[in-house]
Amino acid sequence: MNLYEKFGKYFEYYELCDEGRAVLREAAKQICADEKLRAEALKIKNIIADLNGEFKPDELFKGKSVQFGAFVYTLAIEDMEKFYQERNIPHDILIATINDLSVWINRHYNWFGEWGFSQYGWIKNHIRGELFKLGRLQFEFSEVRDESTPDYIGLKKGDPILSVHIPRGGRMDEAACLESFAQAEKFFPEYFDYKFKAFGCFTWLFDPNFKKLLPPESNILKFQQLFKIFKYSEADYGGLDYIFVNINKDNIKDAPTDTSFRKAIVEHILSGGIMQSGSGYRLV
Repeated sequence: MNLYEKFGKYFEYYELCDEGRAVLREAAKQICADEKLRAEALKIKNIIADLNGEFKPDELFKGKSVQFGAFVYTLAIEDMEKFYQERNIPHDILIATINDLSVWINRHYNWFGEWGFSQYGWIKNHIRGELFKLGRLQFEFSEVRDESTPDYIGLKKGDPILSVHIPRGGRMDEAACLESFAQAEKFFPEYFDYKFKAFGCFTWLFDPNFKKLLPPESNILKFQQLFKIFKYSEADYGGLDYIFVNINKDNIKDAPTDTSFRKAIVEHILSGGIMQSGSGYRLV
């Protein structure tokens, strides 16, 4: 199997529209035809997959196209697959986990109007087996790092936890989230002998302002109630990047109000309201 064929094999592991596939396939052909680019791609792929190696994406991908980034990370799925096979982790979990690559390729297109990939540091976690998607949620090995964690939560600095991430796509259904927690409680001890004390999450979804902006039956509010939230950020508008595309606090007046949630956010900020992120834990 030559390099382009190998790319084609792993390119099928994640979803992408026909237009995106056509662009990235053509870019892959050009990379494979260039001896220097081909060698660089393989070198970077090996660095990404090195579980103990240092990873400096800004240096490695400096001057490279985002199509080159997509090519390299697609090839790196080979190493991810070996990692899963060595631990007998089901293939469907690999497919669910690496589909985040598609999410960020699509997001890059929405941001910049070109097909490619640039979230190098993030997807490295997937390739190295440090993060897994189990059902609706993603889970990453972590530990309590906040010395200000209150005693009533029952955790201390250094305790092993799983960081919870909420990937794009699908509703934040409470039952689906609870099922993900249940899967994680079984998965990590079984495949890694990893015993953790809690799920930890830092997210814009924990914004306390949502209690007055959203109806009680909101999935976001139900998700908040699954955690003990103990700390909030100062004004933090990072959540706008998940709610809209290319919208920030300064151009919020131009944001679409095509859903009740988007409309509520726009009106909230235009009237002087702020957005905040929060930290919380869910004990096992």
